[in-house]
Amino acid sequence: MKRLLVLLLALAIASMALGQSGVYRLRVVSWSCKAFSRGVLVQGVVKNISSRPITDLRASVRVIGPGLRMATNASQLADRSLGPGERAPFEVRIRTNFDSVNRCELWFRNPRVVQIATLVPSPR
Repeated sequence: MKRLLVLLLALAIASMALGQSGVYRLRVVSWSCKAFSRGVLVQGVVKNISSRPITDLRASVRVIGPGLRMATNASQLADRSLGPGERAPFEVRIRTNFDSVNRCELWFRNPRVVQIATLVPSPR
């Protein structure tokens, strides 16, 4: 019985370690978040780092301005299907009533998944 428990624990730990490499499905190669009068423009490139295609991908952005004011928007990527290893540009425009940006938050989703696990570096 003791050996069975040790074996099950070892299998659980090994499966978690192997699964860690497959946690992220997307990686943002580059992106920027620029404030203009009455709006923010977010642009960049995302790469599918999973072994499966991802369809109907949407880039979602939340902009936080002075006084914790927020604005959000999302935009469909031009490429309807992103195969393994493929890259695609994205662009999201957000209308705001503030002139400066304290922080931009970026994530990706599709109709089947609320949020797709993505490696997102700081914007440039």
